[in-house]
Amino acid sequence: MTAASTPPTDNTTQAAFPRTPETHQRAGNENPHVVEAVAPAEGRDVTIALNRLKLSSNNVRKTRHADDLGELAALIESQGLLQRLSITDAGDGTYAVEAGGRRLGACQLLVQRGVFADDQPIDCRLYASSRAVEISLAENSGRTDMHPADQFEAMARLIDEGLSLAQVAGRFGVSVLTVERRMALAKLAPRFIAMYRVDQIAVDQLQALSLTTDHALQVAAWESLPEYNRSAYMLRSALVDEEIEGDSRLARFVGMEAYLAAGGTVRRDLFESECWLQDGALVHELAMARLEEAAEKERAAGWSWVEAQLSVDTATSRGFGHERPMERSVTQDEVQVMEEWQALMSDAMALVAESERQWNTAPEGSPEEAALLQDVEQAEEDAANLQEIESLLRASLTEWSDPQRARCGAVISINARGELEVTRGLLRQQDRKAVVAALRKAGKPVPAHLQGPTQGAGAGERGAYSERLMLDMTAHRTAALQAALTHNAHVALALVVHRLAEPIFSTAYRALTSPLKLSASLTRHTQLGTRATAYGESQAAGVLDQVESLWGDRLPGGDREASTLAWFVKQDDHTLMELLALCAASSLDAMHGRERPAYDDADALAEALDVDMCDWWAPTPANYLGSVSKAQLIEAVSEACGPEVAKPIAGMKKADAVAYCAAKLEGTRWLPVPLKRKPAPSAQ
Repeated sequence: MTAASTPPTDNTTQAAFPRTPETHQRAGNENPHVVEAVAPAEGRDVTIALNRLKLSSNNVRKTRHADDLGELAALIESQGLLQRLSITDAGDGTYAVEAGGRRLGACQLLVQRGVFADDQPIDCRLYASSRAVEISLAENSGRTDMHPADQFEAMARLIDEGLSLAQVAGRFGVSVLTVERRMALAKLAPRFIAMYRVDQIAVDQLQALSLTTDHALQVAAWESLPEYNRSAYMLRSALVDEEIEGDSRLARFVGMEAYLAAGGTVRRDLFESECWLQDGALVHELAMARLEEAAEKERAAGWSWVEAQLSVDTATSRGFGHERPMERSVTQDEVQVMEEWQALMSDAMALVAESERQWNTAPEGSPEEAALLQDVEQAEEDAANLQEIESLLRASLTEWSDPQRARCGAVISINARGELEVTRGLLRQQDRKAVVAALRKAGKPVPAHLQGPTQGAGAGERGAYSERLMLDMTAHRTAALQAALTHNAHVALALVVHRLAEPIFSTAYRALTSPLKLSASLTRHTQLGTRATAYGESQAAGVLDQVESLWGDRLPGGDREASTLAWFVKQDDHTLMELLALCAASSLDAMHGRERPAYDDADALAEALDVDMCDWWAPTPANYLGSVSKAQLIEAVSEACGPEVAKPIAGMKKADAVAYCAAKLEGTRWLPVPLKRKPAPSAQ
């Protein structure tokens, strides 16, 4: 048997790994770290060089995670090896670690980091080889993990005794943020920590309550809600009721830097990376000051009236007439620039079409297909950028006339993205009526934008043509449009997408004017929001909101008198199909109040989309557990965790049973029958 290297003898190492009186030597061997080959059955304490230890094949713990050793390594570095490794003599000069494999891996990690020497002396307990499996099983059995409440309370004591957050983080191998989070939980009212110990409150509820350190406010928030509605979302809402979310349009408009500079305070959520601006009055004051600054510039530009508003309600907006700026005379240089730009746009669209053609003909799944897809995406991005610049160029060729400024006004407001929005050319009802009366008195035609919310002749007024004749002529026009549309699939697609998109993206200045008599009922906001518990904080709602927001940025502005259909017709089929997907999604309704055992279209859709509800939904007290019987709770836990785990539920009160089930089902990906995928019926 080869002797181990002599271990280092500095004071730090000796303090962490003291030599024990039980260390033995072979006869004639002066190295105190070589043990006798024969060990008593009950085992004895020895010290072995780290490079002579290896993981035993008898170790019963087979499932290991190499990425979870950092915290344990930090603990060993700061506290020493508090529990010896259980070893047996391998017979070849090395020793097999029967129990303590993670501790061995952590020590080896410290060698890689240069903290330990390769031959670092490690305290072990040597057992006879015949007990290898027994010792490994005994040490890995009967263990109970430390309750998280005990852990964060213990860390709080260390900080109370003078350690900093960074020192605690370093000694226990976790991030400073992790320590901050545990300290936030340690500061909760004792009532909630006690409830947590007996599984009467979920950890996400604790995290929500930690938004405040005021125990009275925590208790008040908890008691203000009925038992069935104490979700983390509702608890947060109760605590920040009058505060303003950090990602809201108002907060983005004011800016965090300006708010803090004005003396505002912020409440931060350590667990959800969210924050709230606590001084709502200050936020409104700063927002109005910025709006008024912009309003002064518009007043100086000569508008008849200018109003600054934090938001513009739909009813008020629809009361305005809306004029457009007039086209001004264009210089020869500007004409040349526009022609050059149109040529660039034409080339860009041709490149998009060619890129898509090549991509569609490439072998499916090949590297060539992937590269060509990148080319398509780049070409589409370049074309979109050119279109945006073209819009700015065209806008620069218009201007507001002095008569328009004299009769119209402007509203300064904040849009949904938290940006300053200036809407010019607004005509108030009393001003519109005066202008219309003056034009009619002079025998001049009334432009469409001055005719008010209902286009055409006003009530009781005689138009240039009779209603019968107008219907006759426009019926012929409708027939001609129908006939032509049958030969133009692209325009038909644009027309359908335009009609379906209107109710999703309609604004205060855009009426639903599509000639296509096709309708879809939106289910996204009102219906889902009222029927799905905590819908707003669900993953699906987040995805839908993000997609809708991205499209909202791309679609044309909301001029009620201007047709937005022209924009849709200019888009390529790929863009229209992407938008059609959102339109179809926003009108989808697979809700039903009774169980449907048969395979239906919603099941077929889930199959086609490969939707696994485990990825989108999990049972909570609010959305499921609090609404079913105790027998169903027992069935759920039995199915997910086994009958033994479900046994205690029978003797619990309903509230305790719900909390117990929530803890046991967390992370199991269990689903009730209505949310499980049904197998498609076999083809006959």
